[in-house]
Amino acid sequence: MWRVALYAHETPGRRGRARLEQQVARLAVSVARRPGWCHVATYVDQSWGGGWRPGRSGLLAAAPGHYDVVAVDGYRRLSPDRHQRTVVLAHLQAAGVATVVLGPSAAGRLVTLAADLALVDLIDGVTR
Repeated sequence: MWRVALYAHETPGRRGRARLEQQVARLAVSVARRPGWCHVATYVDQSWGGGWRPGRSGLLAAAPGHYDVVAVDGYRRLSPDRHQRTVVLAHLQAAGVATVVLGPSAAGRLVTLAADLALVDLIDGVTR
């Protein structure tokens, strides 16, 4: 059984709060539909940009041992900053945690695939 943590991020405000709740709900449904996956934790942030995020900090602190997979609806949810995103992904990878993107549209999946390939190259360079 894979233990899955959800991570969601949205900008502040009432509309942002509604979008944040929708994002978490979509991720939870996607995880529930996958055999052998068990939703064990949810981490959320509402903030502007890539600064300090208490939800993401909690996600990273719990990474070694509390879950096996982090589900997000896009890598940019982890951080809009490419360097910071690479550091977060490397931290998760070093803790033995896989990061998966669930739920984007078909066009979004194509963009995600291209980003995945670029991030693999970046992470590979960081871990060498």
